[in-house]
Amino acid sequence: MQGKINSQHLPWSTSWSDYSLLISWPFWFVFFRKKLIETDHKHAKQQQQQEAMESRSAIVLSFLLLALLLATTSAQLRSDFYKKTCPNVESLVRSAVTKKFQQTFVTAPATLRLFFHDCFVRGCDASVLIASPSEKDHPDDLSLAGDGFDTVMKAKAAVDSDSRCTNKVSCADILALATRDVVVLAGGPSYTVELGRRDGRISTASSVQRHLPHPDFNLDQLNAMFSSNGLTQTDMIALSGAHTIGFSHCGRFSNRIYNFSPKSRIDPTLNSAYALQLRQMCPINVDPRIAINMDPTTPNTFDNAYYKNLQQGKGLFSSDEILFTDTRSKSTVNLFASNNGAFQQAFVTAITKLGRVGVKTGNQGEIRLMESRSAILFSSLLFSLLLTATSAQLSSDFYKNTCPNVETIVRSAVTNKFQQTFVTAPATLRLFFHDCFVRGCDASILIDSPTNTAEKNHPDDISLAGDGFDTVVKAKAAVDSDPQCTNKVSCADILALATRDVVVLTGGPFYPVELGRRDGRISTIASVQRHLPQPFFNLDQLNSLFGFNNLTQTDMIALSGAHTIGVSHCSRFSRRIYKFSPKNWIDPTLNLTYAFQLRQMCPLNVDPIIAISLDPTTPNTFDNAYYKNLQQGKGLLSSDEVLFTDARSKSTVDLFASNNGAFQQAFVSAITKLGRVGVKTGNEGEIRHDCSRIN
Repeated sequence: MQGKINSQHLPWSTSWSDYSLLISWPFWFVFFRKKLIETDHKHAKQQQQQEAMESRSAIVLSFLLLALLLATTSAQLRSDFYKKTCPNVESLVRSAVTKKFQQTFVTAPATLRLFFHDCFVRGCDASVLIASPSEKDHPDDLSLAGDGFDTVMKAKAAVDSDSRCTNKVSCADILALATRDVVVLAGGPSYTVELGRRDGRISTASSVQRHLPHPDFNLDQLNAMFSSNGLTQTDMIALSGAHTIGFSHCGRFSNRIYNFSPKSRIDPTLNSAYALQLRQMCPINVDPRIAINMDPTTPNTFDNAYYKNLQQGKGLFSSDEILFTDTRSKSTVNLFASNNGAFQQAFVTAITKLGRVGVKTGNQGEIRLMESRSAILFSSLLFSLLLTATSAQLSSDFYKNTCPNVETIVRSAVTNKFQQTFVTAPATLRLFFHDCFVRGCDASILIDSPTNTAEKNHPDDISLAGDGFDTVVKAKAAVDSDPQCTNKVSCADILALATRDVVVLTGGPFYPVELGRRDGRISTIASVQRHLPQPFFNLDQLNSLFGFNNLTQTDMIALSGAHTIGVSHCSRFSRRIYKFSPKNWIDPTLNLTYAFQLRQMCPLNVDPIIAISLDPTTPNTFDNAYYKNLQQGKGLLSSDEVLFTDARSKSTVDLFASNNGAFQQAFVSAITKLGRVGVKTGNEGEIRHDCSRIN
């Protein structure tokens, strides 16, 4: 090998003449191989850098396109969109939402969550409202509270009642306006709502999959999901602040307080005292649907307490607490915790951006009509439930055109009766229960029989106090005295309304009553047999009977709480205090002191119809004392005390005893479901002119 090698032909820049020590082919082979490898690595690195640059360019381009799309969308939305077609739309919606909010606070978190779920799936197009089969059938949407749907229903009806607005305002815009209004009503900031959305025509359960955040999400998962909707990390943290008025269910976070990991039963990021409080509210095997406030300090106020809670380890979900424990988001949490104004400003920005996600405008979608196939499945439930065909025909405003003042008229009559005698309350409540459990809620319990063969003549119904019947008679007379209402309101509906009113009059919760029942034409003594619970029933017998009427164990325990204002008779429990068993004359589950008090009130051979309060502590107040009594062995009937002594139901009794709000919430859900049992609607039955006899 003579002469010089041209360095320009080699894949590196060093001159060959600088390597005079390379005197043998073996050394040259090793050297050349090393240089080739170095060159390959250099080329590979250059290629990776080029690909990374292209990837970054693609990401930047994607964000530019998304920003352009959002800018185009927001340009098509505007706050005065309806100024010519429905100029009063905001005041109409606000009025309807305010009225609903005054009925129940649940209106606020339910509506806000409904808006979020709608926008994150197929965009803000009201597709979440479409009747089943639809998005709402997905497990992530089944827990949406019915009051959110009902809020939109009432607002839509109010808007369409204005002749200028009829069928001109979309359900999507009504939901957006209602969301702003509930935020304000709960103490949050007012903000301008962009309008002009159209309603979507498609709603499927499958479209929900992987589009909603889960309670176990970490920060990366949260950011990825929110950014896919054009929302930043700050937007995500601000929108999470809506949990300040939200609630969730035991089943959504139970793993954090019982089975977090093999090393730690309780999530170590959870405040230990708070974790124990949650265990009390959500004991093992409790109904997973029990509702728990996400903000344990100010649950009914839209403020920045949510972020202060996170600083103390009191975030209910892992996806809440992670916002504070992850250093990338902690500073924003600290800012919002210390500055409510900064939080509210960020929230307004974020929810405005959320309201632009995937909206349909112009000729896209439709303005959904009340009568269309895509109509909203309106519900007046306080908890979202799958409705049967019958219950879907009931509505709280059923008489708005035929007897608009029916609730006021009934309430006045019931109040007058209640002021005459407290017995009005337990008598009416028990009458409603006995009616619904036999042939359904059709007022058949009220029918008289000249031969004493009607329901009311059965031994289980003979003890029904006359004041319950008289309450319905007086309310019916008051309703029919209004010319608008004469013979238009069923006795079954009057009984349902009267039941709600006596609950409220004794200190219990107000709740919307679904109306539209028709009165039954049949009432027989035989139909009562085996349809009412007996005072000696065990838990299995109770669950079986209530389950037959589509009521859960939790419903049964909540409805049993009505015994807080009830009475029974000596003959119904005398066996427990005198002849329980050969070994125990007194039922061992009965508090001994209480048993002797009962013996004094019900001595041997006393008149068996002597009445005894089922709640010995606060018999005239609708509260949770009934459950506290059970904990002390003071359940009057065996069927009461078994709710505490049976391990399968004890946790629910403990929950209701410690949390009156949980009891009242469960009671409202249960009595609403009870009011749907076997109802007659449409052309079934009749509107009875006299509640005691068939037309």
